[in-house]
Amino acid sequence: MLAPIASAGKSSGGKSQAGAPLSPTSDYLYTAPNRPSWCLAEDDSHQRAWSGALNGSFAATEQLCDPNVDYYSGMWWNAGGVGIEASVAVVGSLSDLTITSPQGDSRHAVLTGSSTVKGVTTNYYEVCYVPSWSTSSNTGGGSLAGGAWSITLSGNTTKATYSIDSEMAYVSWQQQHCPVSEQNLT
Repeated sequence: MLAPIASAGKSSGGKSQAGAPLSPTSDYLYTAPNRPSWCLAEDDSHQRAWSGALNGSFAATEQLCDPNVDYYSGMWWNAGGVGIEASVAVVGSLSDLTITSPQGDSRHAVLTGSSTVKGVTTNYYEVCYVPSWSTSSNTGGGSLAGGAWSITLSGNTTKATYSIDSEMAYVSWQQQHCPVSEQNLT
């Protein structure tokens, strides 16, 4: 059994009259053999999802390996090519969706589309924080900083489908999951 490497907060604020509060729907964690189980390193993956209503904010964290701290099996570990992506589909008002590094710099979600069905509009947002990646060789050019990364969703929604995906930030993965302005392709 793997030790938990991330925690999720609860939504704050008053009760939403439109539906149940944001609740987990899935949580998949893979750490490669002979690696630390408490942080993400090269080839590791953590995918989580929630759905429900949100009135306030909801925070989650992701722990990336830090070569100054995380020693395991005779090696110091870094995050390798792991990147972090968050996306949300909302009915209602999104205040922000951010990924914040351990040093405090943040990336903010970008509106990537919307749809209206039976008079109900759903807006789609994505945000990424990824290491540089070469399009010609499909190899990483460094790693994200180790430590606790914060992913925060805030707003007043009657319905939200929210996910956080932390895994290798290959070229195709960035192109599929990240807004163009937040891809880090060289």
